[in-house]
Amino acid sequence: MRTRHLIAFFLLIPWIGFAQAPKEQTGSCAGCFSEPQSTLLFSSLIGAPNFGEFTLVTPNGNFTVPQLPGSTGNNISPAWAISPLGDRVAGGLRFALNADLVKCDPTKKGWCDLQPRPVYKVVLGVYSVREETWKQYGDFSLLGPPAFSPDGKRIAFDEERGCTVAACDEDLMILDLETGQMKPVPEARSLNESWEPSWSPDGRFLAVTSNDKPGWGQIVVIDLATGAKKTIAEGTNPSWSPKGDWIAYASTVRCMIIHPDGTGARSVVDKQSKWLKYTLDAPILWSPDERRLLLNQRKIFGSDLRVIMVDLATDHVIMKSKNGEVVTGWVPYPGK
Repeated sequence: MRTRHLIAFFLLIPWIGFAQAPKEQTGSCAGCFSEPQSTLLFSSLIGAPNFGEFTLVTPNGNFTVPQLPGSTGNNISPAWAISPLGDRVAGGLRFALNADLVKCDPTKKGWCDLQPRPVYKVVLGVYSVREETWKQYGDFSLLGPPAFSPDGKRIAFDEERGCTVAACDEDLMILDLETGQMKPVPEARSLNESWEPSWSPDGRFLAVTSNDKPGWGQIVVIDLATGAKKTIAEGTNPSWSPKGDWIAYASTVRCMIIHPDGTGARSVVDKQSKWLKYTLDAPILWSPDERRLLLNQRKIFGSDLRVIMVDLATDHVIMKSKNGEVVTGWVPYPGK
């Protein structure tokens, strides 16, 4: 059992998809931008006119992922994931189970509850651009941000069920997309909490955020073969680099990078104080060549949002968007 305050927070058919014109153009992706030879995934926030929409941006155009009929929007967090080939997106979808069950007559006092409490379920939704179809997995109370494995065949995610006002049962799960089977990560059960998973490039390790000890949070690396766990830093939102040399993470207003063995930690946005006036939202994204980072920032004591890009060789920072969509995925674009 655990308690946690939840922060409210493809599209390429492999090798051909967006080499052709995208299937759907959209002008509703506020603040979206493109990067050379890249596919970016943007998610709209709660309160936005297009809340629940996800847009893939490539050098050839934009594609809006169609909503799954019957869903009431995404599962609180906009931190959806994109597969390594850019052909799938995944995240939590919410459904109202009793939307049509209670019909009240206001002239008959006491006939029914005039304000019934909604009952929801959450599933892991996976959309395939190639097949133009949704698939649903599981029945949960809440889902944390998912992460595709480097080969695109598995998804790791934190799930909660059996929730009461005070607590939920929680597991770190891995879904096999080929079989549809979901299994918990036993090694994570000894942690008080484990969420925001990020895979090592070889698929052997997961970096997660844990609240196993009091404080801001810890970055824990789990060996999936042996069950060995190692805490390497204090922080949240781990993100493994494409070559495996570094793990980026948030430390309040700072973005840090550290080697997976816990050595070499350094901040990447310290040279100009103006970039330290915003806290970091998940996720932290690496460029495919491991030279840059995209950071989602939220103003301290405010709601202003911005996306910035950091050049790791020079620590040079530029603004990419302000008060627009949250960027939640960055993978190579195989089109021409």
